[in-house]
Amino acid sequence: MNSLWTMLDILRLRRGPQDLPADGGTLIFWLGIALVTGMAVGIPMYGTSQALILNVLDLAVLYLFIVVVLRLGGVPDRWRQTFTAMAGTGALLGLLMALLMLIDAPADPEEVSTGALLALLTLVAWLLLVFGHILQQALELGSRLVGMLMALGYVVVSSVVTQTALGVLS
Repeated sequence: MNSLWTMLDILRLRRGPQDLPADGGTLIFWLGIALVTGMAVGIPMYGTSQALILNVLDLAVLYLFIVVVLRLGGVPDRWRQTFTAMAGTGALLGLLMALLMLIDAPADPEEVSTGALLALLTLVAWLLLVFGHILQQALELGSRLVGMLMALGYVVVSSVVTQTALGVLS
């Protein structure tokens, strides 16, 4: 339960990944939450099996991104807390996305209302800010903007990989 409060503080940019425990149990818990919330968002769009594959793939891409970036930054031992922080904050924001999709569910799954689209874009912007904050803390960067640009790079790579996988699965 302590990690929930820490995760909420990370979402508010008040704490960093270094404030999370570096244990496997916390990591597994937040990976589980990330998978469940990812499924809640993905099932209506892709169905159960594709949503599961895409979410596992996205978490694998996140892991590889973190390992590579931290190794290049000279701090490879910070991977567990960084991965936990990014998976956990992504899961919490994903939960908000899932709730938003339930509250403002269009009749046609291919359509999104203007209000929902604006809210989703706001959540994506917040995700980039939070991921940038986490990377800034983990890599001891002088600027959060650099962390945000790295986070944007992750989002682009993840999108390309998952969209390619979606094309293969379809």
